[in-house]
Amino acid sequence: MRRMGFVISVSVLATCAGPEVPAPSTPIAPEPAALPSDAAASVVFDAEPDAPIDAEIVATVDAAPIAPSAPELWLRGSTHVHARPSGDSTASIPDVLRWYEQRHYDFIVLSDHNRVSELDRAAPTPGETTLHPPGDRGLIVFAGIELTHNPSNCIPAGDESGKCRIHVNLLAPHGRTSSEKIVWANRKTSERLAKYDAALEVQKSLGGIAQLNHPNWFWGMNGDLLAELSRRGFALFEVANVAFADWNDGDEDHPSLDVIWDAALVQGATIWGVASDDAHDYDDLEGAAYPPGGGWIVVKAVREPRAILASIAAGRFYASTGVVLARAEVDAGELVVEVAAGEKGTYTIDLIENGKRVARIQGRGARRPVPATGYLRAVVTRSDGKQAWVQPARR
Repeated sequence: MRRMGFVISVSVLATCAGPEVPAPSTPIAPEPAALPSDAAASVVFDAEPDAPIDAEIVATVDAAPIAPSAPELWLRGSTHVHARPSGDSTASIPDVLRWYEQRHYDFIVLSDHNRVSELDRAAPTPGETTLHPPGDRGLIVFAGIELTHNPSNCIPAGDESGKCRIHVNLLAPHGRTSSEKIVWANRKTSERLAKYDAALEVQKSLGGIAQLNHPNWFWGMNGDLLAELSRRGFALFEVANVAFADWNDGDEDHPSLDVIWDAALVQGATIWGVASDDAHDYDDLEGAAYPPGGGWIVVKAVREPRAILASIAAGRFYASTGVVLARAEVDAGELVVEVAAGEKGTYTIDLIENGKRVARIQGRGARRPVPATGYLRAVVTRSDGKQAWVQPARR
């Protein structure tokens, strides 16, 4: 599969509209792996501050085949995780890894601001996407970066504050930044689209899957813009960032991210919805501004880095702020959604077809034919307000 300058080679790729995916197996609780010391985790770069990105970096993935006998599992991960190198987190990288590993996450993307953080002083292997050897059961840690630009007075306009936030994650870039902090933003224009284009230019050098972060922050996002961003190379966007929950839901003057997503999907856009915690603070979680653990994705894949990335790029996952699903797939031309056995609470399942809610089921499962044209997706809401988003399925 080739998309967005991101090359993946796997034995099988299927979206939600593909073959049936079996129900998840019971996850094996991983033993905490030995993590690098804090001293070894310091970030080291080999160029002067604000040096340009190395344009010669080739962003490819090792094309070695995945073992066909390996089972596909539901794998939980976070695509938006910060540590001390971001500058607004006090947590060391080893402490961050330990937090997620002890809670049995399968993978995370370390996405510090405007830099690709490393775990030690050794030079990274060209083309390598993982930072922490996963073994058979330990946490898989993907390289990542959050390209962060905070201008004012963008077009289309946001709210009366004039603030604008252009934040883009690159998941599993194969290149590395050649300075402590890269300078990448387009400051010559107020156009949001042009500013996002600048992030996609970085993607051409570093590689990785492009994720649009908290797009409703200070408003300014709409369905037309989201659709165009998907056409230009964005594969993912945060339909739920728990650190910015008020912005996710919209208000009386601004649509929610769910509404914006549908406005893009009805135009034929292919973009998958992610939930993330955008974690920065790992101590005193009750009082933390940006604590971990509030949002994640659950990917159907072989427990192997390339397979996980391939499934993310293909939309073979659901997003969640707490709801656990057993099925989120197309079976015999129907979208099938089921809450996992043993999960507590009562559930409402909304089925959205071509931008309109066509069914609301009070229960733990739903099934509906995928339309001949357009798409069908589902949102599952638990009685405590936690949700899961099933990716749009098309014929």
